[in-house]
Amino acid sequence: MFKATRELIKARQTHTDFVVEVVSVKQIGGGFVNDCFNNACTYLENSKDTRVVSGWLVNKFDTKSNSTAIIQHFWNVDVLSGEYIDTTPLIPSEVEYVIDVDISIYGQEHFDEINNCVGSSLFFKDGKFKTVDLIEGRLVEKNISKLITENLFDAVRIEEFEDTNYFQVISTAREMQTA
Repeated sequence: MFKATRELIKARQTHTDFVVEVVSVKQIGGGFVNDCFNNACTYLENSKDTRVVSGWLVNKFDTKSNSTAIIQHFWNVDVLSGEYIDTTPLIPSEVEYVIDVDISIYGQEHFDEINNCVGSSLFFKDGKFKTVDLIEGRLVEKNISKLITENLFDAVRIEEFEDTNYFQVISTAREMQTA
């Protein structure tokens, strides 16, 4: 298990009642690149005995950036066999899947407050986490002291502004996150 995976599990487990752990996932493809939530929902529509699950893709340590990318991700589970299935293509085979059910629950319970059920991804560097989001075409990093589920959705939270241009920015950010 990667060091970043161990640290992610330790940091998230204190903020959820659900078990956060590494799971084995069969990659079958068939979906669209960078569209994990919709891919998981589409698979669900075609397979009655499956459910959507949420969690993370923990990449290998990158020596060039001296960090590890941890991507928020959705995939499926076959409830009869317990097998995890991912239809999103081009997932590197060396990633570790970490299930974190609290992410999908938060997205469902706060549907009217967020504009995307996929919140921030993370960088793990020097023993610390940063949220990472693609906003207006650029990566925006933010230090985060605790991996509280609510904080992982700050970048996609809907805010009331009178400026109608803001909603165009949010729409553009949403499109970039799902692209």
